[in-house]
Amino acid sequence: MTLERGALINKRYRIVEILGQGGMGAVYRAVDENLGVEVAVKENLFTTDEYARQFRREAVILANLRHPNLPRVTDHFEIPDQGQYLIMDFIEGEDLRQSMDREGQLPEAEVIILGMAICEALTYLHNSNPKIVHRDIKPGNVKITPDGRVFLVDFGLAKIVQSGQATTTGARAMTPGYSPPEQYGTARTDHRSDIYSLGATLYAALCGALPEDGLSRAMDQATLTPVRKHNPNVSRRLAAALEKALAVQPDDRFQTADEFRIALLNASRATRKLTGPLVVAPPPATPEDSEQSKEPDSGSAPPEEPPNAVSAAASPFDRNRPLEELIEEHTRSRPRKRRRGGGCLSFLVILFIALGLLGGWASYQYPQQTRQAVSTVSAYVADLPNQPPFQPIIVTATPEAVQPSPQMPQASATLPVVAATATWTPTPQPSPTPTTTPTPTRT
Repeated sequence: MTLERGALINKRYRIVEILGQGGMGAVYRAVDENLGVEVAVKENLFTTDEYARQFRREAVILANLRHPNLPRVTDHFEIPDQGQYLIMDFIEGEDLRQSMDREGQLPEAEVIILGMAICEALTYLHNSNPKIVHRDIKPGNVKITPDGRVFLVDFGLAKIVQSGQATTTGARAMTPGYSPPEQYGTARTDHRSDIYSLGATLYAALCGALPEDGLSRAMDQATLTPVRKHNPNVSRRLAAALEKALAVQPDDRFQTADEFRIALLNASRATRKLTGPLVVAPPPATPEDSEQSKEPDSGSAPPEEPPNAVSAAASPFDRNRPLEELIEEHTRSRPRKRRRGGGCLSFLVILFIALGLLGGWASYQYPQQTRQAVSTVSAYVADLPNQPPFQPIIVTATPEAVQPSPQMPQASATLPVVAATATWTPTPQPSPTPTTTPTPTRT
């Protein structure tokens, strides 16, 4: 039974409109009246024990997922004699199928970054405990928000893989052109089935045509049309990556979603890894949005961009610019931390060490002269703050006698310093008479 607009379910969720309908139920847009936020409501009208258990399990698993490219499940309940319901994030925007219908062949840059975003979501799902295989990746299940973020939605066919289990729970269905050969009949599917479906989705977005059906190719009734035959402008590396993902045998595909992501990154010819959120060109603005953008509110300051945001005036996907330039600009836009003071500190440390070594060498070679020089400088520095400018200072140093040691002569710890009284009119002073000390000899 389809829920009517305005219906209130579970005393909390007010139905706004129906978003889609299938054999097992429908998906609605609703408002959470407790929190005042929009949500998506997914229903299951098949209340047999098997389907009810599967739907409940899906709710529990998805409620624990946290990934920027996946919606969150926030509630699950059952209405007696009616059905089960999942409450999840409402993802505003259009799906990839609508974008393909509007644009035809999508630009290579958008396809690469869209594919990388879904690969990251799949890596998260495939490495979760228990592992989750989506099994229904297709353009209609890839949502693009108005600000260009990418979401993988609709886990109605997802299966949960338990460790050491030969079979898995989950509904069995397929979409011709997007489902891998092993998803037909009773063959076993695994995470590599998602890689095939994502490859088929990117193939269709890039070529404007579906790849030949996997089952037909497995039975030698068809062969895959090369990507560059549909779209000669596609780079060879990207074409090779998609064709590998679409291999009939799972062992011939990428073995993990992260391998697929790396192949897409390499196909972009970028030299540095992308940082920040992965976004694609958002859907075009509606006429109402255009009118609002022409008449800004003069009483408020322009909104600040959040970190890592891409402004509309400098969209990351100017379709007339080379892909490597776009990715490098996206990487360069992030601020980098700069170390300060490290070079100066290192230079000062090296300078002090060098002066210490030089002083030690001089005191060893010329102990008498070294002591006199040290005492002269010490007296000058000590008296400098109390002297008028340009005042001459005459210093007499009387070093103590030092007994040479067998290893190295050491200077006295205390050197007496006598500073002469200075006047503005300097008079000749007698030359200092140094105390005669024995000259150390080396042994």
